[in-house]
Amino acid sequence: MVSFASEAITSGKVYASALVKVNAVADDQYFFVLLQPTSKGIVDGKLPGENARILASKCDTEGKFVFKISRNSATLFETTGEYELGGTYLVVMSYEFVDGTKNDIIRLWVNPVTSGAEPEPTIAINSATHTGADMSKIQGLELRQGSSATKTGPAVVVDAIHVGTAWGDLFDSAPVAVPSMIVTPHVTYDGSPVAIGQQATYATYTVEYANLTEAVSVYVTGANSDQFEVSEGSIPAGSGTATITLNYKPQSIGKHTARINFESNVSTLNTGYAANAIAWNPATPPTISVNTEGLKTFECKAGASVQQTITVSTSDLIDYGSATVSGTANGAFIINNATLLKNGDTKITITFKPLVEGNYTDVVKFTALNAESKSVTVKGVATADDVSGKEGDQLPLDESNALTSYVQNFDGVVKNQALSLEGWKNLAQVGTRAWWGYTWDDGNGAAKVTPYDSKSEESTPCVMTLVSPALDFKNSANPVLTFKLMGTLMREGMSDALEVCYIEKDGESMYVEPIQGLNIPCTPDQNSEWVPFTIDLKGLDLADTFFIGFRFKSNRGTESTTSYFVDDFTWGQTNVPLIRTSVRELRFPATIGKKATSPEIGVEGVALTSPISISMYGADKDKFTLSTTGLPAEGGKFTLDFIHNEQGVFAVEVDLASEGAPVSAVVVGADNQVPTGISTVVINLEQHVSVYDLQGRVLINCEKINSLSHVKATFGEGIYVVKQGEKACKVKL
Repeated sequence: MVSFASEAITSGKVYASALVKVNAVADDQYFFVLLQPTSKGIVDGKLPGENARILASKCDTEGKFVFKISRNSATLFETTGEYELGGTYLVVMSYEFVDGTKNDIIRLWVNPVTSGAEPEPTIAINSATHTGADMSKIQGLELRQGSSATKTGPAVVVDAIHVGTAWGDLFDSAPVAVPSMIVTPHVTYDGSPVAIGQQATYATYTVEYANLTEAVSVYVTGANSDQFEVSEGSIPAGSGTATITLNYKPQSIGKHTARINFESNVSTLNTGYAANAIAWNPATPPTISVNTEGLKTFECKAGASVQQTITVSTSDLIDYGSATVSGTANGAFIINNATLLKNGDTKITITFKPLVEGNYTDVVKFTALNAESKSVTVKGVATADDVSGKEGDQLPLDESNALTSYVQNFDGVVKNQALSLEGWKNLAQVGTRAWWGYTWDDGNGAAKVTPYDSKSEESTPCVMTLVSPALDFKNSANPVLTFKLMGTLMREGMSDALEVCYIEKDGESMYVEPIQGLNIPCTPDQNSEWVPFTIDLKGLDLADTFFIGFRFKSNRGTESTTSYFVDDFTWGQTNVPLIRTSVRELRFPATIGKKATSPEIGVEGVALTSPISISMYGADKDKFTLSTTGLPAEGGKFTLDFIHNEQGVFAVEVDLASEGAPVSAVVVGADNQVPTGISTVVINLEQHVSVYDLQGRVLINCEKINSLSHVKATFGEGIYVVKQGEKACKVKL
C-alpha cells in the first residue's frame, strides 16, 4: 500500500500501468487496486477503500488465464482474450470521475499501443454495465496477496509501476518497448535408453520474444549437464522467434538429469525446464544371471517358515534392477530384497511361509532395463501343523458382527488359565503359550501375559497375541479406543516387548501393524502402575472392519519374568473425554522479517467438563504467538503468528489440555524463506496431492506425502506444479 500523491485526486482521470507476469491462477482474488484514502490519508493501520481492482483468473484453456476488473466487490468483467501463464504483459487501468452517482468509468488495457492517442480499452465498466458505488477521491495503490481460508489468490510478479493523470504521463508520449519472452517446450524423448556415443533429440523449445535489449543466454546446468547439449547458446536481442534444440549425448550408462535455462537481463522473464534421460552401452549390454545351485523344494509345517538363499549376478545395468514374486501362491513365498545391484551379486533370501497344508508353486522374476529377464520357479510343500499342547485359539479371524461399540472389563476370567472370551482370538503364534486370565482379591479381572515358566529348562522364543472382536470403524458413532496397561517385574534392558497393533483379516491369516507413538510401560520405575490409553481414530484411513491386538514377544523360560496386564477395553463410547484437532501436523510459509499467520486449527471438545487450555513448547516457541490460550469445553479455532529474521524451518508443539482428557498435541512449523516471487504451497498432510513437472508429466498422482521435502528428495531441486483439491500452484524447491 503506497500513496502516490500529496493530495487526493477528485476529478479527471487516474492511470496506473505495470508489467505483470502471472504464474498461476486459482480463485477470483484481486492483486492490484486503486485506493480511496481515509480521513487521515493512506497510512498503515487505516483500511482505505479498494474500489478499482484488477484480477487474474482461471479460464477454460489449460495454461492460460483471463484478466478481470471490478468496482469494489460487485460484478466482475473479464477480457475476451486469453493470456499465457508465465508471459509478461503491459497492463494499464484508468479511473475516470464522471458527474453524478454510480457512473464513474473503469478501463483496462492489455498490451496496448503506447504511442499516440489513448487507444480503445480491452474492457471497461460504466454506468450501463455496472451500478456499484463510485470513488470520491484517489490517492494510492496497493499490491494485494488476496488469499484467505477459502480462496487462493494468483501467483503474480509485478514490476515497473507508473501512475499519472494522462495517457502520456505513463509513456512519455513515446512508444514503450515492453520486453517479453514466452518459451514453449515440446518434449520428444520417450524415455527409452539411448546408446552412449549416439545422439537423441530430447526436446525443442519455441521462444517468442520481443523488445529484448540484451541477448538471452541458453545453457544447461545440473548434475549431468555434460550429457546434454543445446543447439544455440544464445538468442539475440530484439524481437523474433527462435527454436532451441536440447540434445541428449550420453557418454556413460545410467540415469542423467539436467536443466535447460533461458536467462535474460529481465529477471521476470527467466525460465527453465528439467530434463531426465537414460543411457546404455550396446557393446556391454546389461546382463542378469541367477545361481540356483542347491535350491530345493521348500518343506515345513503350515504356520511355520523356512528359508533358502540364491545369488543374482548383474553387470552393466542402466539402473537398479528389480526382483518380484508373481503371487500365484497367495503370499506363501516372500523375498527379502526387491532391488538388484547395477553391478555385482545380490543375495535374495526366499522365505516359504504357508498358512495351510498343501503344495505351492510360484515364480520369482528378475528384470532390468534392456536386459533379458530371468525367472526362477520355486516349489514348497506344507504339512499339517501340530497343534498339540498349544493354548488358545486358531485363525482365521471372524469379521462378522463387527461392533460399533464395545466394553470388556475382563471380570469373571479364570486366574492363570488360557483366556477364553466370546469374540476374542487368543493366539500362541510362536510357542504353545497364550494369554491367561487373572483376578485379584477384590474380584477385579484382567488379561495377563507372561513368558515365565519354572518348568522350562531352556529359553525358547514365544509370541502371544490377544485379538479383540471385530470392530466397526465405518459406522461407529465415536471411533475412540480406550484401555489400560500395567507391567510387573520389568527390568532395565529387558528384551520383552508388548505392542498394541492395528489388525486386518488377510484371508486365512492377518495383517498386523503396530501402532506407533504409544508410551507403553517398559522400565522398572513403572512397575505395578496402571497406565490409561485413549486412541482417537477419527479421520484416519482405516478399513471398515478391523481388530486391535496386544502382541507380546519374549523368550519363555525361567530367565524372563516380566508380566503385562490389560483391562477396561472399550470401543466407540461417546462419553470418553478427549480433544480433537483438525490437523496433527501443520506447516505454513513465512517471509523473513514479516509476520505470517498460520491457517486456522479447528478444535473439538468431546464430553469435556472444563475449558481447554492451549500452551506451546519447544526451543522456537519465542518466535510464535498464539491467537488465544484457551477455548470453551466445546472447542473452537485458533491460529499462530510467526515472525523471525533468519531463514529456515522453525517448529513448536502446541498442547491442548482439559481436566479428565488426554493431552492433544499439534506440531506447527513455519518455513521462513527469502521472497522468491514464486508461490509456496501449504500442504495439508491429511489430504492427497498430485505433483507435476513443468512439462506436465505426472510425478506423484493423488497420494499422501510427508512434506514437500519428500518431493525435493525424490526428484531434485526445481520448479514443480503442486495440486491439492481444486488448488494448484507452482513451487520452487
